[in-house]
Amino acid sequence: MRWDRISILMDELAEYNTRFGYFKVKRNKKDHSVGGEALHLQTGVIRSNCMDCLDRTNVVQSELARVILTRQLRESGVFSSTDVIGNFPEMQSMMNNLWADNADAVSCAYSGTGALKTDFTRTGKRTKLGALQDGRNSVERYFRGNFFDGDRQDATDLLLGKFKPKSGMHPFADNLSLESKALVGTVYISIFMLIYAFFFPRGGHWFCTSNFLFVTSWVLVLALVFWTVKDKHTGELLNWPRLSAYQFRPVVLRANSAISLPLVDRLFSSAATKASLRNDDIKKAWPTDKKKA
Repeated sequence: MRWDRISILMDELAEYNTRFGYFKVKRNKKDHSVGGEALHLQTGVIRSNCMDCLDRTNVVQSELARVILTRQLRESGVFSSTDVIGNFPEMQSMMNNLWADNADAVSCAYSGTGALKTDFTRTGKRTKLGALQDGRNSVERYFRGNFFDGDRQDATDLLLGKFKPKSGMHPFADNLSLESKALVGTVYISIFMLIYAFFFPRGGHWFCTSNFLFVTSWVLVLALVFWTVKDKHTGELLNWPRLSAYQFRPVVLRANSAISLPLVDRLFSSAATKASLRNDDIKKAWPTDKKKA
């Protein structure tokens, strides 16, 4: 992201900030209670968005908030006409952390991790530690989004009333095929064997021939399982929401086996294969415009 261009964006939005204004109501001078007369009305909002919808958006939103707060403090007499929030380190730190904490809270609700690029929100500059933390969060989001996100969506559907319990309904039935269960079990066994070989190596040390062959064998088993899952079972093993009425979900699972849709497969697909995974293919397999049950 071009951090140096944020100030340019703020300059371009200055006209809208001034035109939209903010809400201000008159206070009673005697008891400081809020009166009924509105001195200013807010006439619009600035909607921010970006590719990842949470992270860089928060940077833009925090800068918009800084501009509006500065204007409010100047017009209320707290700031002089030349004062800015940056002149008061404690206030700036408080505001930066407020917006960074907001970004983390919203991001945890949607992705299961803290927001990206909060080092810029907190400190005003990008750091190497912040970049490493973003990398960790991105990897964690990938695994959470593919293998743990269904339960989060179920919780959201239940909270918002999208799911309506019915007598005799069993939404948490195990629909995995026997082959998929066997593949998952093999993964667990292989990982256990590799950990065992690390702590209790055959022959007394890690690089003994017998231990090397033992480890290599289980690594090959893992590779074979991964290849089988990638080729036929990716869609079935993804963590799908189970409470909502996704009546076309079985069709999607069969389509995934045929067109290799999920992200796991995209990592290993050729350019020609990726080009064939078009939105129209997905819509044919999953006609979400139809009315759900």
